[in-house]
Amino acid sequence: MELSINLLGLYGAVVGQRPVTVTEAVQMAADDGFFVYDFPLADPTFYDGDWRGEIDRAMNCAARNGGVFRYAHVPFQFPWADPSPENWARFEGFMSLAIEGASMLGVRWVALHPYTTNEPAATYEAGPCRDAALDHLRPWLAQAGELGVHFAVENMQGDAACHPHRRYCAKVDELIELVDTINGDWDGGHGICWDVGHAHIAAHQQAEALKAVGGRLRMTHIHDNYAGADRHLLPYTGSVDWSDFIAGLKAIGYDGDINYEMNLKRIPSELRPGLIAYLRDVGNAFIAALEQ
Repeated sequence: MELSINLLGLYGAVVGQRPVTVTEAVQMAADDGFFVYDFPLADPTFYDGDWRGEIDRAMNCAARNGGVFRYAHVPFQFPWADPSPENWARFEGFMSLAIEGASMLGVRWVALHPYTTNEPAATYEAGPCRDAALDHLRPWLAQAGELGVHFAVENMQGDAACHPHRRYCAKVDELIELVDTINGDWDGGHGICWDVGHAHIAAHQQAEALKAVGGRLRMTHIHDNYAGADRHLLPYTGSVDWSDFIAGLKAIGYDGDINYEMNLKRIPSELRPGLIAYLRDVGNAFIAALEQ
């Protein structure tokens, strides 16, 4: 078990400044003592330039520093505002490139948001949402199978953040059913990414939910909030019950990594070192508690 970070969440540039490349972020992370990384494949602008070359450069930089890419995240900004065929084709094109990128990286697990139709909560039905999710996932699962990519389907935010809509897979039973169906239809190999912040917004008791997820758990997205908006705060700066989360991981014998999904990009880079050191200390404390 090791500590993993989402690179540009910690080292990305403040709005208005020159963007930080993934390769630059890898070097900064290694200098700060982080050696397991979550590659940012979710941003569509990543694919505007020489993105394959940047993957190669980042992998070489990681290797020189004794680091490794173990996780990634594919695009998740579904075109709800304008669901035209052109916008869907554009989104699906980015998804295909991200899956290719994940294969190049050789990551263990790729976080995937299940497609959700963002239904009004008052008329929400899980069945049609599940069917829609499976329809949209089929081509991505087929490509992932061809390239040896394994998805970790992520639990979604609860009604507190989505009102007046409801997102499919905010409920644990929906998430489990979807992943089990995917594995039944595509010969297994996929799992669950537990997003602690999303779970808190959905009012889950972390340990109870994780016990239901059980051995399907493959990766984590660790961040905090106040059970309303998805703020991606540092642990212990919101209202997540972190003792309950650790108890849940211990109960199911989780032996993966502690993987952060932070957002420090609102904070000037010169003010981040203390926060980054804090994240390292908290992550190592979580690992120590799990290894006792």
